Amino acid sequence: MKQSTLLKLVVVAAVFAAFSFPATPVIGVATAVGTFTVNSATVSGTTNVLEGTEVQTTVTPGEIRLQNGVDVRLATRSDGAVFNDHVVLHEGAVRVGNFGDYSVNASKLQIRADDSRAQAIIRMDKNTVEIASIGGSVQVTDGSSFTTHVLPGTKVAFQQSGAAPAQTGAAPAPKPLPSDTKTLLWVIGATAVAAIVIGSIAAAQGKSAF
Repeated sequence: MKQSTLLKLVVVAAVFAAFSFPATPVIGVATAVGTFTVNSATVSGTTNVLEGTEVQTTVTPGEIRLQNGVDVRLATRSDGAVFNDHVVLHEGAVRVGNFGDYSVNASKLQIRADDSRAQAIIRMDKNTVEIASIGGSVQVTDGSSFTTHVLPGTKVAFQQSGAAPAQTGAAPAPKPLPSDTKTLLWVIGATAVAAIVIGSIAAAQGKSAF
């Protein structure tokens, strides 16, 4: 009898303990036309996103709508870890809309919006991080003393130094494009690609950078 009572107490304690630890909250929803990878598992269509979820796209872009209103879009063949207050871009490119207090970490740089309604595209290419603002100014820092701003309709490229592991931050100065014309063409092209994707999804299964 005592043994039975003890067993019951152990079961009750185990159930209580299981409910005492809250599950990781859902922070948003990820969607893609086709398949993409979420925490190393292949997913098709739509899935929930938890804090720190790793999302990797293949031949189609992926869209992540967070509950806080931020819109995160990973380009094709891109990889990033999504959190409630920031996204860490590991590879490829990401477009963020309705920034609010959200931030993007790319290599050693942190990108935040000066205007909560700002939209920006951040692209990683080898040792270069390209940041283009397509609405509202964004702020770029390296976590210490370096700070610069990317104005609406412009693009800035930062050369990351990998020679000295102890070095933190970007290269001595940002490297803007040679001309405003080239900048605007890049931004217009990125926006046009987004429009093509929307049209392609409506008609069939389109492929696009965003």
